[in-house]
Amino acid sequence: MTKYKEIVNEETGNTQFLFNATLLDVGERILKNANTKEYKIVTLGFNLPSGEDVKRSAMCYASNYNNGVEVGNDYLCNLSFDEQGEPHINMSHLSNADRASIEDFVGLFQAQEQFIESDEVM
Repeated sequence: MTKYKEIVNEETGNTQFLFNATLLDVGERILKNANTKEYKIVTLGFNLPSGEDVKRSAMCYASNYNNGVEVGNDYLCNLSFDEQGEPHINMSHLSNADRASIEDFVGLFQAQEQFIESDEVM
């Protein structure tokens, strides 16, 4: 199941979502956006919030695909919405494996305090 993390874009103030998706295909053609930044269309596989397994297209900028991306690997993606509410997905070259969370380390600092306060610590 795909996990979505809500973030706020610091430049625009707009809500965006980060998620992992599996790279299924990389387009051959190099395209340019209005800012003349090069990108390719990629096909991603992931689960919608409803749980439905889907394949969707996304953009992958040259600054990302030039770092090397491989079909079959999972990559960090960013979902944003334009002024008309249309979704846009950008794929990064970063693989965002399950990252550590604060819950993974609950009690660590408490344990440290206990060890330090203990008379038997050398």
